[in-house]
Amino acid sequence: MKTTEQLNQATNPALVRAFGAVRRMIVTLSSGVLWQLAGVRLPDGTTEARKAEVFGGIGFASRPSSSGKPEAIAIAVGDANTPVIVGLRDEKTRAAVAGALGLDETAMFNTVAIMLIKSDGTIEARSPGGTAVALATKADLDALASFVQAMTLPVSGATAGPPAPNTVPTPSGTSTFKAE
Repeated sequence: MKTTEQLNQATNPALVRAFGAVRRMIVTLSSGVLWQLAGVRLPDGTTEARKAEVFGGIGFASRPSSSGKPEAIAIAVGDANTPVIVGLRDEKTRAAVAGALGLDETAMFNTVAIMLIKSDGTIEARSPGGTAVALATKADLDALASFVQAMTLPVSGATAGPPAPNTVPTPSGTSTFKAE
């Protein structure tokens, strides 16, 4: 049984208003800046649907796939007619693409690609089920370009063999960035 103090706190108009300003909603459509939000059943039994602006991080933007199941946390700013999205997720895509993240790993992903910063400091760009491999460095490419430019090609009608063993530069790759 609740105490009088607990009941007063639960019915305090300021707290009720603050809790009523936060909504967990399903994203049903997104286009440009405003997103269509739906999915909150109000106390009177009606379902709320609103357009809301995403209040995201600086320098990063995303839109959910039409095949996903995106959700948003919206907060009413000022009057209750101005919702702003402050948190987003698409659990279906996250579970399928980034569900195997290890400790101290960070991923940026959509349904077709993932950029993964691993706990060992390497960075991978690949498809969700793919395997990243080391990429050639600029030094590798410069060595290969120098080798090709210094090659002497056979003259028509003359015969020449392949390059001497161990003379063709083999890219060693970078240990920091891997891609598919």
